[in-house]
Amino acid sequence: MLIRLFFLGLLAAISMLLFFPLNTRQGRLRKSALVKHIPFIPAFIIPYLGLFPYIAFSMLALLFFTPVAARLYVSLIFSGLVAALIWYFIPTGVSERPEFEPKGPFTKATAWMYSLDPRCNAFPSSHTYTAIVCSYYLTFAFPLHETLIASCGALIVSSTMFMKQHHLSDLVAGAALAAASIAFSYFILGGLA
Repeated sequence: MLIRLFFLGLLAAISMLLFFPLNTRQGRLRKSALVKHIPFIPAFIIPYLGLFPYIAFSMLALLFFTPVAARLYVSLIFSGLVAALIWYFIPTGVSERPEFEPKGPFTKATAWMYSLDPRCNAFPSSHTYTAIVCSYYLTFAFPLHETLIASCGALIVSSTMFMKQHHLSDLVAGAALAAASIAFSYFILGGLA
């Protein structure tokens, strides 16, 4: 069983890593009137970048909860592959990145992130679907901490708007993809005991 989980975890990691080679494809840059009303808050770089340790923690912590780990990995594989297909065939980006002087630690970290992320793969938001999927399954392993887990997920998702990385439609599509990937895991693996 542990070998199967390791293999599923490896496939999940590979499917999530498809983001990076596809993040070089410039697509249609979209504009949104709503984005203009959402402030740029550089401190949100912390939860934005916090997604990566959140994923690692989820994948490792849930390894000890075998039915939930397999379900998490299947959900991440499904959502990663579906998102990769969308990014490949319909590349999109966000055009409303702010101009700023990188002076403090948050703006310097944001400038660094902007230099690495050429604002592609906007729709659906990988931060959104990954944070929701991880949060959903973490609540099975740590039911006493549901509020904290949901808050972490919500903070990661909202950070994408305050960092000017996504439009609201990207977040809605990411949430729909998360729901579909969770449903897919139930379809493939059956209900939780």
